Amino acid sequence: MHQRSPGTPWGVRVAGLALFAVVAIALGACSSTAAPTTDPNAQGTALVNQFFTILQQPDAAKTDQLKAFLAPEFQVVRANGDQVTRDAYLTSAPKVATYTIDSVQATQGGDVLVVSYKINTSETVNGVQQTTTAPRLSVFRYVDGAWKLASHSNFGAITQ
Repeated sequence: MHQRSPGTPWGVRVAGLALFAVVAIALGACSSTAAPTTDPNAQGTALVNQFFTILQQPDAAKTDQLKAFLAPEFQVVRANGDQVTRDAYLTSAPKVATYTIDSVQATQGGDVLVVSYKINTSETVNGVQQTTTAPRLSVFRYVDGAWKLASHSNFGAITQ
């Protein structure tokens, strides 16, 4: 025959475990950053289009929209090797005249979406107008209910 050991009553233990489970579930629900992506390629295409559409805006509108779109940790590495942080990018973002994207490949892990693609763009970067077709890599992070651009890489132009 099994006897209960003296100490904490059985009901208090069960109530404590139940309370712990409820708190754990509630905290999990409150801190959830589950990104609502069911099709990474479609989401990646939409986010890249949003980014380049912002870069087509007049300077004041572009800066305001970028402030909302770029993650605090944002960095860009340009094809010439320049490394630009968020604050510097806000003052030196390119002016995109036209663009088309293709070959989108997106992968997602939790709240991070990595998007590689090719872009044909006509843009002005640091006062230099250029038209190129080049691969790009953009990394987005889902935070506070929205996707934010965390990093962006420009690669060398592809010869046509």
